Amino acid sequence: MTAIRAAGRCLVAAWLLVALLLLGMDGRLLLSLILSAPVTLLTLGIGALVRQQRAPSLHFSSRPKLPDRYRVADDLRQPLAVVVAVAEQEAARGH
Repeated sequence: MTAIRAAGRCLVAAWLLVALLLLGMDGRLLLSLILSAPVTLLTLGIGALVRQQRAPSLHFSSRPKLPDRYRVADDLRQPLAVVVAVAEQEAARGH
């Protein structure tokens, strides 16, 4: 799978180089760069803003408290019988 990705990236890079070469030979390379730079920067800025907004909160107090069964199950020092007992207790309480 990685070989296919690498080949795809090489193909895209080759096409871009050919396009730049043709634009340079035609004398339109500078115009193309002037027009594409603002669009590229705007796209990158919007992508960064979306990633920043979708990132998890840095404040731990805003996270909901994990149920006991998860905290006990995550503690690898706890025997399996204790984990099962806590899960059964929460199931009996209706959580």
